[in-house]
Amino acid sequence: MNRDFSFPIARIFGIQLRIHYTFFLIVVVFALGATAPGGLGVVSAMIWLALIFLCVLIHELAHSLLARRKGATVKGIVLLPIGGVSQLENLPESPQDEFAIAIVGPLASFGLAAASAAGAAALKIPLWPPNLYDGPLLSRLAWFNLIIGAFNLIPAFPLDGGRVLRSLLQRNRPLEEATRLASRIGRVVAVVLIAAGLFYSLWLVIIGLFIFFGASSEEAATIVHSRMKSLLVRDIMVTNPITVDAATQSGYLLEMVRRTSQREFPMLEGGHYAGMITTDVLMAYPPTTYVGYIADRGCPAVAPSDSLDHAEITVLGPSGRPAIAVIEDGQVVGLLTQADVARIVQQGR
Repeated sequence: MNRDFSFPIARIFGIQLRIHYTFFLIVVVFALGATAPGGLGVVSAMIWLALIFLCVLIHELAHSLLARRKGATVKGIVLLPIGGVSQLENLPESPQDEFAIAIVGPLASFGLAAASAAGAAALKIPLWPPNLYDGPLLSRLAWFNLIIGAFNLIPAFPLDGGRVLRSLLQRNRPLEEATRLASRIGRVVAVVLIAAGLFYSLWLVIIGLFIFFGASSEEAATIVHSRMKSLLVRDIMVTNPITVDAATQSGYLLEMVRRTSQREFPMLEGGHYAGMITTDVLMAYPPTTYVGYIADRGCPAVAPSDSLDHAEITVLGPSGRPAIAVIEDGQVVGLLTQADVARIVQQGR
């Protein structure tokens, strides 16, 4: 199972689209509702569900495509029972970019609402009263997208409105202060929704809990990002690590492992960095195997002057590699490990 509990289904505009396993909960809910007396029927209900998630996908694609245009790295889009999440591997560089990326999602939803309403008007389909459960399809699409656009403008993380609020607060505050204030406002909104849900609807309670924990998570993640960005690779790298030549046999290196705490070794070939070898890989091969045949030659390297945030996000994070080499003037001068980065992240939290 994927560690974020989702599985890939397609790639759109080069962006990986994933479905969260909990998505099947809403499929079951729709199916049960469809077979109840007065329900839409299973086929109609599944078509409606597919259209709902198509609208959510368009909303998230608007975020992702603009974020990529602004220079952000988009890891993918995950569709959840309560909507979608665009996974960005780095924060927007400026408040203006964050505002644009955040607002474009609701604008896309409002555009879909307007198009559906226009189609309904052209076909003389009534839009009133609002109904998301039955009635004309165009009318339901118009109201659904209007509600999604408006809901996402609630000024609370992790909704788009929370990011819009933070971008506005950043005009006269540092990022950390703006994030803390926006998160605090988000938690207040969440508590209000939970309290209202206790009297009116369980859905409000679920949404309120989602916002409450999402706001706290966003605050922690942003503070970690901000503090890591101020650190350089040289600040935490292991200096002068043990390196091995490509012609070294794995058995010899395993003997060396027993005499050192180092578990990842930059490999040299012709005196230059050529890849990384880890203890786990060594143990999977006969002791006479040459390191050059089993090393991870695709493992990139960073410079001591690179920001820690850049190194963790672009190299260690997505790749899942336990360590990367630090190169300066063509020589291996350090080793940056996931364990050291994780320690800094935990301290930041």
